[in-house]
Amino acid sequence: MKKYKKFMDGAFSPYYKDEDFIESYGRIPKFRYDTFKYCWDWIQEKQLKTIVELGTSRSFVDGKYPGCNSDDIKFWEVDNPEIWDWSAGCFTRVFGELIQGTDIDLITVDLMSSHINRSKVMTEDLENIEYFVMSSEEFLSNGDGQIDFLYMDTGDVTPIEPTAQLHLRESKILVEKNLISENGIILIDDVRNIQSKSQDPSDYGKAKYSIPYLQENGFEVIMDEYQVLLRRS
Repeated sequence: MKKYKKFMDGAFSPYYKDEDFIESYGRIPKFRYDTFKYCWDWIQEKQLKTIVELGTSRSFVDGKYPGCNSDDIKFWEVDNPEIWDWSAGCFTRVFGELIQGTDIDLITVDLMSSHINRSKVMTEDLENIEYFVMSSEEFLSNGDGQIDFLYMDTGDVTPIEPTAQLHLRESKILVEKNLISENGIILIDDVRNIQSKSQDPSDYGKAKYSIPYLQENGFEVIMDEYQVLLRRS
């Protein structure tokens, strides 16, 4: 993962300055490299096996390049990570690479078939990945096994309210069906997003309902940064 650190840490530099985060949140949060690394270290330490991503990687390139959110596979360059969509995280690709040569499975779920098709292109050289075209709520409601690591990346950061409500519904299914394993973790993306803060005063953005709900139902916050990581307590 370290080979991607500079891309993860610099993902927002074309769009926001450090001062923007200080003005919005009173500090510069750690970005995805630190939270991703913590999760991967935890997976290895606890020998976790099942990773589920709600909201797949959906663009071949970052928004500052031609081809963002295009279906045209000519824009995917597997050997040119500098242009990948790091502002969106590239979770499917990064963790897809990490699990190679292991018995860990990655399941990625998205409501849009076009997003899943792009995700398949971006990970076509990788194994141990399953793809599902369905809503996150349908997937979780139909689940019959526990999840060791859940990555919540559904919805958009603007408008914030529909996504916040979606994350709350997802969280309620997780708790009611006891879907997170004993050592399980939940990582929520885009919590401290500048766009979210500009339209809602909460520091938790699209997770403003889900994080308090999860804390009230057996989860504790482990990392409180750009992303928020919770662990079953």
